[in-house]
Amino acid sequence: MDWLDEIITRLFSKNRNLNRTLFLYLFIGIIITVIATSLTYSICVGWERLILDDTQPLEGYFNIFSWQVPSVIPENIEFHIMILEIIKGFSPIIYGVLAVFLITKLFYKQRILQPLKIVEHSIQQIKKGNYNQPFFFNTYDEFEGTVRGLDSLSQTLRSKEVDLSELHQEQKKINAAFSHDLRTPLAIIQNNIELMEELYHQGRMTEAFFNKSVTKIQSSVNRLVDFSQTMQEIQKIDEMPLKKTQQSLTHIEAHLRELGKTLSEKKLFVQTDYHPELKVNYDIHLIDEVMENLLSNASRFAVKEIEITMQVDEKFLCIFVKDDGKGFSKKELEIATDPYYSHNKESHFGLGLTISEILAKKHGGALKLSNSVDGGAIVTSIFSLE
Repeated sequence: MDWLDEIITRLFSKNRNLNRTLFLYLFIGIIITVIATSLTYSICVGWERLILDDTQPLEGYFNIFSWQVPSVIPENIEFHIMILEIIKGFSPIIYGVLAVFLITKLFYKQRILQPLKIVEHSIQQIKKGNYNQPFFFNTYDEFEGTVRGLDSLSQTLRSKEVDLSELHQEQKKINAAFSHDLRTPLAIIQNNIELMEELYHQGRMTEAFFNKSVTKIQSSVNRLVDFSQTMQEIQKIDEMPLKKTQQSLTHIEAHLRELGKTLSEKKLFVQTDYHPELKVNYDIHLIDEVMENLLSNASRFAVKEIEITMQVDEKFLCIFVKDDGKGFSKKELEIATDPYYSHNKESHFGLGLTISEILAKKHGGALKLSNSVDGGAIVTSIFSLE
């Protein structure tokens, strides 16, 4: 019966639903029943006329339905005529029941059972964590919508899995950096305590040495407190909700110019490459925090000026922060966004670029580091506007 399903597919190639499909199946079943009944009537009438030796021609094919057996027939052929009449009488019922049975079975197999198996298979694949296998079922009915929904769910789960994996790797990187940088202040505290204890037992502890050791220990303790606070800050960033609203980009531009007033002995130039009345979706607070971090970082290395360029490229906002300093070294281009990286760990723990990168990714973008051809560092922050 695959030919029947092919005919139905061609008749209703789109915008189908199960109600229409079932009606079409039943309609075709009725047509088949009528055709089979007509053929049966034709054969039975032919046999009856042959048995009765009726040679008078029938005018028209449909006259077979109005043809009647004579009221008086010979006894020797009465049984045969009765059998043929019974076949004629019950053929519509028999063919109708068979058609309903076969049509219902075909409809269930092709339109119910098959998509249910696909849905069940899709659910099993999702349970196993296999989100890479696409799910398709092109029938233009309610089941196709269900399968497409499962496919969309699978893609969403795969995207979430990738995000969680990236977040896990980011957290591992932060934890590794934290553990690595934690060793230095702990080692300083331990060495000074051991040395103070040894000199005390030897009676060689002087006030000057004691004060010097206490100062080193206190400095290391302060660094540990700073480490703890920065870790809490990063944790808060991970939990920060993303709230995009449609608004003009002039809010960011105004915030940048306001920040430029706080720079001491550094000039800030802001350039824009978009229509002033353009409105897009973005989180103003998140982008402002990124700009504050990048501008603070650029001001430490800039000699005289900082240039900021804002561009809207299709569905992304790109903000370039360029300073006129010496730029990034080859090593810094690779690891400058690592937590706690900096030139001088005694005064700065290098979290500005790290936090900016995390926030940019949270906004569906990224953070890129590069050097200008005429000198100076360029930090490009990209934010998704979708």
